[in-house]
Amino acid sequence: MNLSKDELAFRDEVRAFLAAELTDEIRLGGHRTSGIFADYEVGIPWQRILAKRGWAAPHWPVEWGGCGWTPRQHDIFASEMAAADAPKVSPLGLVMAAPVLVAFGTQAQKERWLPDLRNGVSYWCQGYSEPGSGSDLASLQCRARREGNEWVINGSKIWTTHAHRATHMFCLVRTDNSGKPQQGISFLMFELNNPGIQIRPIISISGDHEFNQVFFDEARVPADALIGEENQGWTIAKFLLEHERGGSSAPFLRGRLARLKESLNEAFASSGPSDPEHEDIALTLANAQCRIDALHAWEQQVLTARIGGGTQPCWMPAAPSMGKVLATELKQHLTELGLSIAGPYGASSLTIEEATAHALPVPEESVFATRAYLNDRAASIYGGTNEVQRNLIARHILGADVVESVLPLDETQAMLVASLQGWLQDKLPFDKRAQMIATPEAIGPLWQGLAHELGLLGAALPEHLGGMGGGLPEQLLICQALGGALVGEPYSSSAVLGANLLQALADPAADALLQGLAEGQVRLAVAALEPAGRTDLSQVQTRLHTSNGQWRITGRKALVRGAPGATHWLVSTKDEAGQLRICLIDPAASGVQRREIRLIDGAWAAELAFDQTPVQALIGQGDALAALSQAWDTATLAAGAEAVGVMQALMRDTLNYTSQRKQFGQPLAAFQALQHRMADMYMALVQAAAAVGACADVLGDSPERRAERVSSAHVTVLHAARLVGQGAVQLHGGMGMTDELAVGHGFKRLTVIEQQFGGGALHLRRVAGLSRD
Repeated sequence: MNLSKDELAFRDEVRAFLAAELTDEIRLGGHRTSGIFADYEVGIPWQRILAKRGWAAPHWPVEWGGCGWTPRQHDIFASEMAAADAPKVSPLGLVMAAPVLVAFGTQAQKERWLPDLRNGVSYWCQGYSEPGSGSDLASLQCRARREGNEWVINGSKIWTTHAHRATHMFCLVRTDNSGKPQQGISFLMFELNNPGIQIRPIISISGDHEFNQVFFDEARVPADALIGEENQGWTIAKFLLEHERGGSSAPFLRGRLARLKESLNEAFASSGPSDPEHEDIALTLANAQCRIDALHAWEQQVLTARIGGGTQPCWMPAAPSMGKVLATELKQHLTELGLSIAGPYGASSLTIEEATAHALPVPEESVFATRAYLNDRAASIYGGTNEVQRNLIARHILGADVVESVLPLDETQAMLVASLQGWLQDKLPFDKRAQMIATPEAIGPLWQGLAHELGLLGAALPEHLGGMGGGLPEQLLICQALGGALVGEPYSSSAVLGANLLQALADPAADALLQGLAEGQVRLAVAALEPAGRTDLSQVQTRLHTSNGQWRITGRKALVRGAPGATHWLVSTKDEAGQLRICLIDPAASGVQRREIRLIDGAWAAELAFDQTPVQALIGQGDALAALSQAWDTATLAAGAEAVGVMQALMRDTLNYTSQRKQFGQPLAAFQALQHRMADMYMALVQAAAAVGACADVLGDSPERRAERVSSAHVTVLHAARLVGQGAVQLHGGMGMTDELAVGHGFKRLTVIEQQFGGGALHLRRVAGLSRD
């Protein structure tokens, strides 16, 4: 992200702190921790160092030691910690127990426990799961009865992480059997050194000792161990689970990814990056980076909503479950990649400490990879299995709106989007779609409406050119709305790609064209791709030359979107010096051969051939490849925003259809397998929207960074397009295969977007920094 001056200063402050306080011993301990979080011997010393600086609990309320940071500061802090390989301290007290105390504890309970919890004096574990309950917390049987000034506990808790090192436990117990199971549960917090409490270690398949079983046999704890009211435990438990399942995981995962990249280079040091297996794994790591980028963008939205308040996103109630599924499954995926890099050494049963402690060393990272892979099988189980989380997500989306803007809206943008959506619903409903795409000219009313009724063709243009002074954010919002109505063209090809190319060329001669565009008189088409070049903008065989003092071009261009209805063509050529130039061509000029082609999404394109075709003007000075690449990246993002709009419409239609259509006597939405599929579709859609929105500031980046960010977002969009598009057709059954419903048209539009700016493999190579030579 692009950081402000104050944010850069804060980042430097965090880095200076890490350089001074993160010792090699603590760093090594954190580096060697393959478990859920750092071992006690490493985590507690580091937490105490953080506490001394006032940074152990930055997310707490300021009055109890929190930092009052902005969402960006929280992200910077977490990112720098992960990048420095700082230990991941236990969240059980800081992230889970503490919020419960703040929300439900008495003043005396807060004063008693919060300072020691923050400063690393006490160490907490969680008593939720039981041998017979699993993710079904309401069925728990560990009981507590009140006797005078004490609670007497009998029963057992299992999978209790770090209970063997903990000084305290927060625990769910059954205190009443008279009503529904959820109504008879209470929440206790107490010390573990009381008589009647025994702890049995459980060694995991990775060889780690993290889990334990805790037995209570007439164990007595003080009466003030009760948090909140008696039998209020279910409410408190749900509150706590939101903190356990939520949080920010992307910085940690990004640190793990960086470690994998280093491990990959070390594993193939002798053969180098040209090794085919090295390249295969590098591309897979690039795909993981795209997933982390998307998760990061979405988690920033969650953090902003929680800290900033205001209007909550429609997905916010499901955010804890979504975060848990996305983060844990991505974490498990990274461990699988670690095994791929480890190769044969991944079969070793050595401990991490033993790996290099011999005259014949074994790569430590390979041993770590195996331990992490085995340990992280638990990630999709703890905190409520991911299957349960998908049930919760489906339950939410079946009764909720699924349309959310790709960007937070200011007042002007909100008015823009509302007016556009209202106009589209009124003027261009789906039942008019066939008429609207029947010929290249039939889309004219849309173009004129955008220009004259809404004034949106110049939304991203400066005011002196007749625009509204907006930029890329406005274009993304417009494309998202147009996507929802299945009318992305010709706006995207002309007002996005064409206009951005003219602006990037920075030629005053283009001003008249841009003014004409804002007024609805000019429609642009960019002819940049050629049959042999696929989606490589630099592979240009069309030639620019002079004949009788006149600039002319000769060559061929492939599938030029919007060309049939355009008033002006912008054609890429190579001049005699080998530089890429942009020529303005009149579609009615001599020497032009065209073949109009209707695409599967209903839009129109053309194959163009030029033979000594006269040039109206050369736009720009010098080589235009950089300007064309910038415009292409901008248009790629806009296509992603349009795809989000299409997917939101498909998701809405699918949820409505499955709620109404019955099979075997009940609605399709009642079947768990279909619920899980819709939950996965929804999570992919939400991440795609976040990934696109996070790139709204990308024009301020270097060309290399811009390319990486745009391609990362587009990989996320392409993945979601497949998942949502195919899922919508599948869940509509036979009706999804017809042209009678909007779902089929949306699916075809997503299919075209997948190919329009290069497929997933091309964008993964850009993220990975791999050339195609």
